[in-house]
Formats: sequence, C-alpha cells, structure tokens
Amino acid sequence: MFPLRDENPTRRRPVVTEALIGINMLCFIPVFWAWITGDEALYEYIICTYGFIPMRFLSLDPDSFFTIFTSMFIHADIFHIFGNMLFLHIFGDNVEDLLGRVRYIVFYFLCGLAATFLHVISCIFFGWLDVPVVGASGAISGLVGAYLVFFPKAKILTAVLGYYGYYYITSVRAEVYIGIWFLFQLLWAALSPFVASPVAYWAHIGGFLMGLIVALMAKPRLTTEYNYPFGGIALP
Repeated sequence: MFPLRDENPTRRRPVVTEALIGINMLCFIPVFWAWITGDEALYEYIICTYGFIPMRFLSLDPDSFFTIFTSMFIHADIFHIFGNMLFLHIFGDNVEDLLGRVRYIVFYFLCGLAATFLHVISCIFFGWLDVPVVGASGAISGLVGAYLVFFPKAKILTAVLGYYGYYYITSVRAEVYIGIWFLFQLLWAALSPFVASPVAYWAHIGGFLMGLIVALMAKPRLTTEYNYPFGGIALP
C-alpha cells in the first residue's frame, strides 16, 4: 500500500512543512552528488559526521548530541528521501494547520527525539550501536501518529499492489492505512534481532508513539480552540 495523497484540505498554507521539505532537499544535494559520482569517501564522511551513532551518544561524546538533530536532515539515497518527504507532505500539512506553526515545530523535533531514544534502547538490546542512523522518518512517524488521532476518518488515496505487478488506486480511511502501516513497523521491529535491515523500525515506533500520546493529550483543547471542520477531530 503506497500513499499518493490525502483528501483533507487545510485552512492555510503549510509553510513549515514546505520549509522542512526544502531543507531536507538542500541537505540531500551533497549526498546525491556523492551517490551519483561514486565518491564513497565523501558519502561516508557525510553519513558518519552528521548521522547519529548510538555508541558515541552512550559514551557522552559532545558531538553526538549535535547529530541527534543533523541526522534528521540527512538521507541515504533518493528512494529514502522520496519516501520520507512524501509522508511529510501527506501527513504534515494538516497537523501543522491544526497545531499552529510554532507548536508544530516543537512537536516535530520532540517526536524526532523520542524516535532517537527508542532506537538507542533497541540498539543496547539488539546491537548495531556503531551503525549511523540518518533520516527524518522518526519525526515524521510522530506526525503520522498525530494524524491518526486528529483525522482518523480522512481518506488516503492509496496505490495497492496486486498480483504480477498489477495495482489499483483506492481511498482508504486514515485509521485503516495508518493501522496497517504501524503493524508493519511492529512486525519488522520484532524481527530486527534476527533479520538484518537498513531501516530503524524502532525509531519509527518511538516517534509514532510520542506523536500519538501528545495528540491524545492535546485533542480536547484543540477541538474547543479551533473547531477544525475538514474531516478531522470534529467528526464522530
């Protein structure tokens, strides 16, 4: 199931979400250059310098605290950044519209921090402490969790893959799509001690749970404050 867009208009332009996408794209330029030119030394330097390495964090390396934030803007390849920016575009604009721009920024980085924290815990138990982690998916997973709370009835236009490469496009309720997505994260996280994967599924879970919890706490106040009308928290 591949999301294409949501059917949930906003009241105002999502300038913070657009800015986050723009910053991520700018930060990807040197990675893309190293990728297409085959400059492995440059690629390794970028990933290891600006990516988050749990071992450095646990050893209290001062630079590791800086990389908690820089790692959120570095992506490994074009497929990595495309997927993350698509999710940010689909789920971020409505959450920004509801929370407001300042609270949205704080919320975004809070989810990113929670994602990093749970990833470190998983590495302590399952290994991979010396592997750099890059990508915005932890913070974006928090937006997905908030979207589930605020807009469970919104429709996600989704491409569903069938047999022999055939696919069809359908609208799926957000609560269904996100529920399936989260079960997938749980499945692969449970398999992570046994199956090597380049994806930090525990970080996704950490960001998602933080987004879910904060959104549940904020929902009653936001319902009263904004009376949001577009397929979101005001619907039964």
